[in-house]
Amino acid sequence: MQPTRKRYETHPDCRRFAARVAACRPDGNAWQAALDETAFYPEGGGQPCDTGTLGGAAVTDVQLRDGVIWHTVAAPLAEGARVEGEIDWARRLDHMEQHTGEHILSGTLHRLFGAENVGFHIGSPAVRMDMSLPLTADQLAEAERLANEAVRADAPVRAWYPDPDELAGLTYRSKKELDGPVRLVDAGGADLCACCGTHVSTAGQVGVIQIVSAQNYKGGVRLAVACGMRAAAELHALRADAQAAGALLSVPAGQLAAAAHRLLDAQAALKQRAAALQNSLA
Repeated sequence: MQPTRKRYETHPDCRRFAARVAACRPDGNAWQAALDETAFYPEGGGQPCDTGTLGGAAVTDVQLRDGVIWHTVAAPLAEGARVEGEIDWARRLDHMEQHTGEHILSGTLHRLFGAENVGFHIGSPAVRMDMSLPLTADQLAEAERLANEAVRADAPVRAWYPDPDELAGLTYRSKKELDGPVRLVDAGGADLCACCGTHVSTAGQVGVIQIVSAQNYKGGVRLAVACGMRAAAELHALRADAQAAGALLSVPAGQLAAAAHRLLDAQAALKQRAAALQNSLA
């Protein structure tokens, strides 16, 4: 079978497309369908697969095997027929925001501190990034600030296959040694990395990059990161939580830390008084 042409590599903004069914095989209660070309991104490189529909049938999984992209569909598709495909665009756009934001932040951390991204996965609710070096809170804050400056600069994001001569003259990040054609992604000038994923067309479309948490992990640091609408949802949840805590403590959200310290001091004083009373009774 001929390798599947990857429309998502050249047209990541493609939401609907038509293609010929090259093969369709039963697979338990579902079917595995291959097309001559597809806009569906298969799981890989830390990015989950696309979902959507093919010929009106739900697509629940997409995998790349030996150059052929197989779509798990809920109903059989006639081999040789042309079918309409539609991507779940909200899911795809979220993945593009997260993946491009990860490039910008990883490139910034590498440029500033020499940290390598040794693990990446777009999970839920946050993106996991494993960096090779321990990083302080101040270092992470500086990287986050500069990454968001790159987002606001809104430079183009480019993905392409350089020819061997061009590739030899470029310095780019890669988690492993690569054979054959190498696809590079220039994330708005903030990062140049070998990558198979889908990305937004300009850095500004990432919206915002937020480091949600950081913890020591295998000699480096594991980050939870939210970009785009995920970052907006995270900020909304934090604001709601702060407002609820402020209402309980009868202080505005900006004074929560001071109020918490007063509460802890009062609790400690009560414990000391209770201990003194117990001693006097004894």
